Amino acid sequence: MNMQGTGKFVKGMAAGMVVGAAVAMVADPLSERQHNKLRKKTEGVFKSMGGIIDNAIDMMR
Repeated sequence: MNMQGTGKFVKGMAAGMVVGAAVAMVADPLSERQHNKLRKKTEGVFKSMGGIIDNAIDMMR
């Protein structure tokens, strides 16, 4: 797999994770209390994940 193909693969995986998370939230709604608890626990996860994906894409260039 060449570098350009790998970058597209990583972008596709990231897009798939976002779409999958959105579908999961619509399919299984949480109560307000559960939602707030989950938000506090996962606050920095998406920022970290975005940074990791961004770095991986930059490395592929």
